[in-house]
Amino acid sequence: MSKTAVISGASSGLGYEIARILCTKYDCRVVGLARRREKLDAVRSELGESFVPFVCDVTKDEDRARLMDFVTENGYTPDILINNAGILPEFSCFTPERVDELERVMELNFHSHVKMCAEFLPLLLRSEHGAIVNVASSAALATLPGTAAYSASKSALLAFTESLSLEYGKSLFVAAVCPGMTATELFDSHEGSTLIAKFAPSAERTAKKIVRRLKRGRKMIVTGADAHLMRGLNRIFGRAALKLFALFFKIVKIPMFKDTFYHK
Repeated sequence: MSKTAVISGASSGLGYEIARILCTKYDCRVVGLARRREKLDAVRSELGESFVPFVCDVTKDEDRARLMDFVTENGYTPDILINNAGILPEFSCFTPERVDELERVMELNFHSHVKMCAEFLPLLLRSEHGAIVNVASSAALATLPGTAAYSASKSALLAFTESLSLEYGKSLFVAAVCPGMTATELFDSHEGSTLIAKFAPSAERTAKKIVRRLKRGRKMIVTGADAHLMRGLNRIFGRAALKLFALFFKIVKIPMFKDTFYHK
């Protein structure tokens, strides 16, 4: 095995596709994390011994502790940590009743990744090619209406990753990934998800772009036409661009954004 990677959210979507590429094209060992054993076992059946399944809820201290014991007891020296697990709540206007939801989203999309970085940092520093890759989102580049919790969590993760890159740049490769809308299970519970599946790039296509750019040493990876557009307009027009995005979603009336705007 050339390198060992630890990937959260590895049983589906981008996590699965990145794991598949690393196992099949780069001869990596991937310790794949997810909460559902049956999905992990299915990936193991497909990818073989190079994929090591480990049932883990990365938001739980006890699960992360078990993971660290598993890694050390099996003599794995992690070279790459890819924090990919995440949740996307319904697009909806923020209300006082959604505070608990915001805390839950922040716990998975941000706090758990910070804790994973903290726990794996000493091991990664032992590797000659240690790397941390945090999967944020285009929502970290420009905030959309109805995404208060999600945008906050991903913006925090992006800022944390950029700081980590500056602090450990001589010892570790640290990269942030900001994909635009991608046809993954993340959108399955959202109204209008068929529209995403029809027009958004597949997880396989996005994962290939991510891995290629990581191989080239890119520390900031943005994929998808929508993400590039959001980033560009936000850079040029600032808050005016955010108002433009909001106006667009208000006019086109896409189903998944129907509860985005608050009306008294």
